Amino acid sequence: MNVKSVQPASDYFKAMQQCKDARETKDQSRLASIRNTLMLGKKLRTDQMDYLQRHDPNLYDQAMSLSMERHAYEDALQYSRSKADANYYNTFKLMQIAGQLKHGGSEELLMRTNAIQEAHREFVRSSKYASLRSD
Repeated sequence: MNVKSVQPASDYFKAMQQCKDARETKDQSRLASIRNTLMLGKKLRTDQMDYLQRHDPNLYDQAMSLSMERHAYEDALQYSRSKADANYYNTFKLMQIAGQLKHGGSEELLMRTNAIQEAHREFVRSSKYASLRSD
């Protein structure tokens, strides 16, 4: 048997632990990035949703809830008859969220508020909003 060098087993386990730590750090960094995207009120891409589903089911559920609420809000804005209607609905929705502050969950409420505001900003920049009558 011709063995030129033998590394101690502890070196092998140390290297394995470093790889594991690096992977966990990468996972935490990606989750933080996705959470930040939600905090800004932005939509998540499909790959981000898939990642959440595998790595943080609770945040995935929150993201799904935010996505459905935002979609319902965007649909409601499409039925606005005037710019005042759209702005009133925005105020109503934000007041509804603010009313839930007493129940706690301020991070989720911040995500919801930012998602609604982001959807409203997108709507205001749209041609649909421009075509609404001013009241």
